[in-house]
Amino acid sequence: MARDADYNPDVEADIDSDDDLDRPGPSKRAAKKKDKDAINAWEGDFKRTWDVVQEDEAGGLQAAVESLLARGRRKRALRSEAPLRRSLVRHMFIVVDLSESMRDKDFRPSRFDLTLQYLRTFVIEWFDQNPLGQVGVILLRDRLAETLVPMGGNPQEILTALADKARLEPSGEPSLQNGLVMARGGMAHLPSNSSLEILVLFSSISTADPDGPMTIHDVLASLEHAKIRTTIIALSAEIKVCKQIAERTGGKFGVAVDEDHYRDLLWDAVPPPAQTATFGVRDALARGGQAAGGAGAGAGARGGARATKPAGDLLVMGFPTRLPAAGESFCACHGTLKKGGYLCPRCGAKLCDVPTDCEVCALMVVSSPHLARSFWLLFPVANYNTIPHAALAPPLAPTCFGCDARFPSLAPLEAGVARADDGVSPTGRYRCAKCAHDFCMECDL
Repeated sequence: MARDADYNPDVEADIDSDDDLDRPGPSKRAAKKKDKDAINAWEGDFKRTWDVVQEDEAGGLQAAVESLLARGRRKRALRSEAPLRRSLVRHMFIVVDLSESMRDKDFRPSRFDLTLQYLRTFVIEWFDQNPLGQVGVILLRDRLAETLVPMGGNPQEILTALADKARLEPSGEPSLQNGLVMARGGMAHLPSNSSLEILVLFSSISTADPDGPMTIHDVLASLEHAKIRTTIIALSAEIKVCKQIAERTGGKFGVAVDEDHYRDLLWDAVPPPAQTATFGVRDALARGGQAAGGAGAGAGARGGARATKPAGDLLVMGFPTRLPAAGESFCACHGTLKKGGYLCPRCGAKLCDVPTDCEVCALMVVSSPHLARSFWLLFPVANYNTIPHAALAPPLAPTCFGCDARFPSLAPLEAGVARADDGVSPTGRYRCAKCAHDFCMECDL
């Protein structure tokens, strides 16, 4: 077979193809003329993320894991020490989007599994910091809204419902309007002196609302009028109507970037929100924080007199009598036979759990330990100080003053292995500035 004398197999021939004629974008010929020094994406610099996790002196990773957990806890513990006016009694509906978009796996293992995992922990933490509060759960799927758990103060009932995945299968499209209307109707009988809130976990990028005389903007106006604070956490992208609802009702709006950011946005809803002098957020912003009618402006011109503080509301509460778990009797809240329970001090009706509102006389029934635990948010304890190794002076207490747990060994510090970062004490000790006693990380929270 004859071969061309000018043919060289080591040189690539510049052959035009039909792909360069009609295909948009740069052609193959232009791509060949790019800078030879350019590198591909997989050839660029990378971050050695495994170097962030340091092994301890025994070669294990337990110390690194505990350090990461301590950073997150210390970040939540370092809150403002200024006392704020907060709501002791909170009523919240958690609206969960269970549309087909919840099956996406951009959050590991999936949006659905991660949301259920976070919600279980969120409910426990929420009731721990809000013992007088009540929570209900509403699901959005197939363009409908259904109540999974009615408003109540029993966290075990919510955890049991969230553990049943057969009832929580994602399907169809969500309807944000139906969910907000159902949550608004579930709060119609509640007193206005309590904090009414809605937490929406929205996964879709659209909402399939019903076609009728009422629109989602009418629902927004009713939420403003009822003073229901609405917080929306989006898992896909920023949606204009969701952001408007959150801003105009005094809530927060955020888009989760990753799993950790999703958790931070969700945990921001755990502490009770601070109350302002007026519930009209947009009106207060329009007045520049001054009193209505220009009184604040005139007072400021005369020497800066303070604006009138909001008047306090008196709540009628009842302390129930606990029944023994010997015999069964009908409860007023569910109408079923149950052992134990509580007796309403006003009408004598049997209730399953506290805190709750009596179904007969509408009295708020609470227990004294729940009421006492609610005051720690109103009068926060001063932040404890971290103790570096150089500040340690004998005699040192071997155990925590609060829980009597032993402090970690100081051998890594003396060897120069441990270090302090992100406000975490390297010695594991946190000292109260008032009594000068040392506490552990658990007691610091």
